[in-house]
Amino acid sequence: MTLIIGMAFLLFFIFLWTYGYHYGRFRYQVHEQTICFYDLPLDFDGYKIVQFSDLHVGTFRGGHEMEVQRIMDLINAQHPDLIVFTGDLVNFRSAELDGFQCMLSELKAPDGVYSILGNHDYALYARSLTDRERADDVQELIRRQRSYGWNVLLNDHTTIRRGKSHLCLAGVENQGYSKMRFPKRADLSKALSGVRRSDFTVLLSHDPTHWRHDIVPQTSVQLTLSGHSHAGQFKVFGWSPVQMVYSEWSGTFVEGSQVLSVSEGVGCLIPFRFGAWPEINVITLRRANHKMINSK
Repeated sequence: MTLIIGMAFLLFFIFLWTYGYHYGRFRYQVHEQTICFYDLPLDFDGYKIVQFSDLHVGTFRGGHEMEVQRIMDLINAQHPDLIVFTGDLVNFRSAELDGFQCMLSELKAPDGVYSILGNHDYALYARSLTDRERADDVQELIRRQRSYGWNVLLNDHTTIRRGKSHLCLAGVENQGYSKMRFPKRADLSKALSGVRRSDFTVLLSHDPTHWRHDIVPQTSVQLTLSGHSHAGQFKVFGWSPVQMVYSEWSGTFVEGSQVLSVSEGVGCLIPFRFGAWPEINVITLRRANHKMINSK
C-alpha cells in the first residue's frame, strides 16, 4: 500500500513538472481589473494601464525566444493608454537581453512605456562580478531599456496630462522587507518630491512588502503596482507556498483609501508554472463616489 501511494505521488509530481515546464509557463492570461477612486480626476475616468512584471528574459533563451514576441504582441493588443513594467527584466546580467531589442522596442502606448528595477536587475546574483562590474551592469541595463523607448523611473516621477487634469506616475528602486535579503534602494521622498498629497498618484514599486511598511504610513499614494512574488509559480485552490513569506503576494489589497495591486508576473526564474499562470494585468481606472474593486 505504501509503495502504491509513493508511486502515485511520484506520477503526480512528474505530471505537474511536465505540464508546468512545457505548457504552464507559456499559458498567458490577461487579468482585467477595474478600480474606482472617488478622487480620480474626471478626465482620467476609463484610463487603461497595462502592467507586466518579472519578465526574467534569460529564462526564454535556448529555444523559447519567440515567446517574448508573443508577450509583447499580447500587451499591445490591449490598446492601453499607458504601459508599465514593474521590475526583474533579467535573471543575472544585462547581457541576457542580447537579441531581444527589436521585440522589447515594439511596446507602444499613447502615454509611453515606463519601467523600474527589481532585485534581479542589480546583478547581485552574478557572483563572479566585482562591485564595480555590478554597478556598470546596472547602468547598461538602464541604458538598454531607454534604447527600447522605455522611460526608467529611478526614485523619480512624471506627470501625465488629460485635458485640464493630471496624474502623477512615480517609480522607486527596489525596496524589500521579507525575510530574504533584497536591495533597499527606494527613496520615497525623492520620488514624490513636488507631488502634492492631493495629486492622484500611481506608484511603481517592485516588492509588495514596501507598500505596507513604508508607502501606506508615509504617503497618500492612491495606487501602488508591484510584482516580485510570481505567486510562487505554483498555486492550487488559491493557495501558494509563497504566502508563508508574503502577506500581500497576489491580487488587490486595500488600506483606507490606498490600493495595492500585485501581479503574478509574466515570466519565470525557474522554467515552471502551475496554477500561477503567467499574467498581463489590465487595470482600468474609474471615478466613483466610493472606492470599488472589480476583477474578472
